[in-house]
Amino acid sequence: MIEILTNPDPNTVFWLMLLHCIIGLSAGIVADIKGYSFPLWLGIGTVAGTFGLIASLTLKNQN
Repeated sequence: MIEILTNPDPNTVFWLMLLHCIIGLSAGIVADIKGYSFPLWLGIGTVAGTFGLIASLTLKNQN
């Protein structure tokens, strides 16, 4: 078990990072559709991941 944490497989790390960036992009797109700043929410979603996506989904429409 500790082997996974100390010596992770590079392919697994790549796919997890890619998924994290896709979640960030999704948060930015959702916020943009609702009338908020895309670059701001792209950053929030990329840093916060799933929590950023959930936050963007709970935003009220500005349109």
